[in-house]
Amino acid sequence: MRHRAAVPLLALTLILAGTTVGHAAMAKWPPWLSIESPVNPFDPDARGAVLLVHAAVREGRTSVADLSGSAEGLVRGVRRSVPLRFDATSRPDVYAVRRQWPSDGTWLLRITLLRSATALVTLDDAGNVASTRVPTRMSSGIALPRPVMAAEIDSVLALAAR
Repeated sequence: MRHRAAVPLLALTLILAGTTVGHAAMAKWPPWLSIESPVNPFDPDARGAVLLVHAAVREGRTSVADLSGSAEGLVRGVRRSVPLRFDATSRPDVYAVRRQWPSDGTWLLRITLLRSATALVTLDDAGNVASTRVPTRMSSGIALPRPVMAAEIDSVLALAAR
């Protein structure tokens, strides 16, 4: 009798475990990006780059067209914006950003993947990466990327200019 009861219990356990695993595998996650700096000066793809962008999506690969961004600056008290160009590298989902903005002034980079995840990258006086932040919001205990408002960029830029 014990043997017969154990088989359905084992089957039910395996079914529930499979369902749980299946649902976990089906869970969606948003696009994400991270910034690599300093870059490897011995990598020909990275030579001359200020930083590398690592783009991650749940399925498939990304392309240069999935990225957008701008260099936002304060030059002698005047606000400037310069569109960024991203260069593909030989590594999938990794893109180089080379200097495309003037050397004078205070600058930050706004880099967005699929209009979803945005990195704010502050630069020091020499043009090197000083800090990187991907603004998030909490949802069910999970940090999800959130939109970045123009006022937030202005605030970060003003703080960096001090």
